[in-house]
Amino acid sequence: MSLSKGLLTASFLLATPSLAGAATYVLGDSIGDGLAVTMKLNNLAQIGIHIRGPKALAQIERTPEGSTVYIFLGTNDAEGSIKNIEKSIDDVLAAAAQRQLTVIWVGPSCVHKSWDGQASTLDRILSTHLAKSSAKYISMRDQQMCTAKFLEPDGVHPTGKGYRYMWSKIEGDAPPTVVASAAPMPLPAKPADKAELTTASITPPPSAPAARPRVANAGDAHRLVMDIHVPGAPTDPLVWTRSQN
Repeated sequence: MSLSKGLLTASFLLATPSLAGAATYVLGDSIGDGLAVTMKLNNLAQIGIHIRGPKALAQIERTPEGSTVYIFLGTNDAEGSIKNIEKSIDDVLAAAAQRQLTVIWVGPSCVHKSWDGQASTLDRILSTHLAKSSAKYISMRDQQMCTAKFLEPDGVHPTGKGYRYMWSKIEGDAPPTVVASAAPMPLPAKPADKAELTTASITPPPSAPAARPRVANAGDAHRLVMDIHVPGAPTDPLVWTRSQN
């Protein structure tokens, strides 16, 4: 390799973002912009962006390679015709694939407008179409998001509380944390041979009662008897007797 080629390669590597240290960005329309501002995320989203057209593709071109992107697209499209919109969805996915982006596509939520039925239809189209790709789709049409308490007076954009709910829903859809496996159970001790199970080889546990001397009979003061308790022995304690003589 010549010196000039080596310098060119080194310059390219320095200019290329590391995939291991890739960041997260929000792309898409004004709803993406509002969420990014509320949650303080890296923001490339803008007002008036559609699935169709060059503007969404231009956002992807500005995104560092290898990044994870949350794409908010569909609300503006639902206000107009969504016929044959699958081709434009594929264009967005192809542009993201070229830049090795990990795509989480957040669908259009409910709006208090006459075209909410279109938004619902587009939500189903996106869910079905993206299921065939490597992108993850998160629908925002649920009972909470479809109530007025999460929408501004314009009936389209979420309130601050609505954006925070959206983000909690997005985070809750992430893959579960892997739980470390429990420590292995200790193996049982190898049973001893019968020949080893003698009285001499048995060691009583610390809690076993100590051997205690006692007088065998009240009338025989010269005979000392000692009980030796053997743990687990099926018979009476062993008795050791010592005569005074």
